[in-house]
Amino acid sequence: MNLLDILYPKHCALCDRAVTSREYPVCISCRKELKPIIGPRCMNCSKPIENETEELCLDCRRHHFSYDSGFAVFLYSGKMKDSVLRFKYQGRQEYAQFYGQMMNLFASDYINRWKPDVLMPVPIHREKLVKRGYNQAQVLAETLGGMWGIPVDAKSLKRKRRTRAQKELNPQERKKNLREAFTLNKKVKYDTVVLVDDIYTTGSTVDVLAGLLKENGAKKVYFLTVCIGKGL
Repeated sequence: MNLLDILYPKHCALCDRAVTSREYPVCISCRKELKPIIGPRCMNCSKPIENETEELCLDCRRHHFSYDSGFAVFLYSGKMKDSVLRFKYQGRQEYAQFYGQMMNLFASDYINRWKPDVLMPVPIHREKLVKRGYNQAQVLAETLGGMWGIPVDAKSLKRKRRTRAQKELNPQERKKNLREAFTLNKKVKYDTVVLVDDIYTTGSTVDVLAGLLKENGAKKVYFLTVCIGKGL
């Protein structure tokens, strides 16, 4: 371990153990646990599906979403779940480089196909922004924008009020809960938007934002996330 590693330790993005520059961003013992989603996926939200003859997961068969489609690299479980929670709540903004590398590896084909005009991070309420000091979705979007040479717009979408935790609500309540939470500063000048977030769980947030963007001029809205819940 060199002097810089001692003075400014890097951390494994999966287990958070201090690692050398050689091991960064994921330590050797954790690399075998890097398990991107493989196999059949929902053509809409990209959740893994067990029956490869089905095109959509049960969630997407039951509910119509305003976004066009999306992609997530990992399942929201195990060490990846812990990693994203540290990224979100414990100041580990440096994890964005690892997530960006993985998304560049697995999502570049989607970006080439979608040809977005802009990346837009899912906004958080100003109280959360003050408390955390950053919006993890914006950190990720800016990392990806730098890698892909795509502009990032972190100003147009705003979260104007806080809402109840989505996990406490049923699907109808989730959508109602979110509908009045967001606002758009102006008519968008983009034809194709990619929303960026750390986690896709119910899809309600992305759905409401996509609907808002389309109501205000966007023609296509996609999403990219690091992790996705398994759903139904």
